[in-house]
Parts: sequence; structure tokens; C-alpha cells
Amino acid sequence: STGTSVQDMSQNFLKMLTVQLQNQDPLNPMDNASMTSQLAALNTVDGINRLNTSINSLVTQVQSANFMNLSTSVGKTAMIAGSDMYFGGSPIYTTARLSSPATALQAVVKDASGQVVKKVDLGSANMGDTDFIWDGSTDAGTLAPNGRYQIQFTAANVNGSASQPVSYVGSMVASVGQDATGILVGMGDGRQAKSTDILKWVGL
Repeated sequence: STGTSVQDMSQNFLKMLTVQLQNQDPLNPMDNASMTSQLAALNTVDGINRLNTSINSLVTQVQSANFMNLSTSVGKTAMIAGSDMYFGGSPIYTTARLSSPATALQAVVKDASGQVVKKVDLGSANMGDTDFIWDGSTDAGTLAPNGRYQIQFTAANVNGSASQPVSYVGSMVASVGQDATGILVGMGDGRQAKSTDILKWVGL
């Protein structure tokens, strides 16, 4: 199970091989090919164990460096997949990810009860990411009160069929932690996600 045990086994194996060769029947010599192949296998296992130890150490160092680098993102705005968002008076950065071009893209903001508070036609959009910043304004021309809202994108293609692109919502990073699954990012709106789930960083 360790490099030392493999080394001991190799030494014992060589001793046994030497004794067997010294006491073999001259008229019926033993085939030592299988013995040497076993010795080579032992050395291979030893090398793999050492390589695994080195790789695990390297991975730990990289994870530690990533964690320290990501800790500087506290206070910055990150884009995470989702539709829920919290409006506290500041504009909210959102993104629609389209799998194909759209002839018409619409953003709809709903309140916690599901009532539409804002509709915006974004026009045609190419495949990929299309950004939309909601400043808190409503269709009635007023400023929406602080609270929970939801963003929904609807796209129509050249054939007239509708689809719902994947939505991303930006929020300020409030904390950075880690557990057995990796580095976790705590968002200011209450969401939590892995660092690998961050689409991009934005500045408002």
C-alpha cells in the first residue's frame, strides 16, 4: 500500500529469485521470465503510487491557488445560471444564452406573485449570449419596490416557433468558501454556486 512496502517486496523477491536460481536442477532449469515480469510489475506499481502522490500534491496546490485568487472577487458581480433575482435599488445584469439565432427576443420581469412588471423587446439576436440590464423600471413608468423578482426570456426563430433561452442573473459575490466538492461562491441574493458555474464577471 506504500512505496516502502513495494520496495521491501522487491528486495525479498530478488533474494528468493537468487536462491531459486542457485538451487535449480541443471537438467531442468526453471523459467525465470515470469519472475522477472513480476518484478517489473512491482516496480510499475511503485512508480504509479509515487506518480499519484505527486499529482495529488499538485492538485492540492492548484486548488489552494484558485481559492486565494477567487477570494479577491468578493464585492464583484458574477453571472450565475438562474432566473430569480433580488432588486434592491441597483440595476440587475442578466443574460440570455441562445442555442440558435432568433428573429425576436423578449425579456419579461415578474414579481414574486407572478405578475408581469416589465416587458422589453430586444429585437433579433445571434446565437450565444445577449445581455439585458433591468434598472428596476416598470411598464407603468414607476420604480419597482425592493424585493424578489424573476427574469424570463422568450425567443422566436425564423420559423415562428418559440423557445426559452437559458437565463443568467448577476449578483455581487458575498463570500467564497470550499468543501469536498470544490470552491463555493455565496451570492448577495442568497444563491450559492460552484466557481465553475460562473458564466462571466461584469461591472456595473
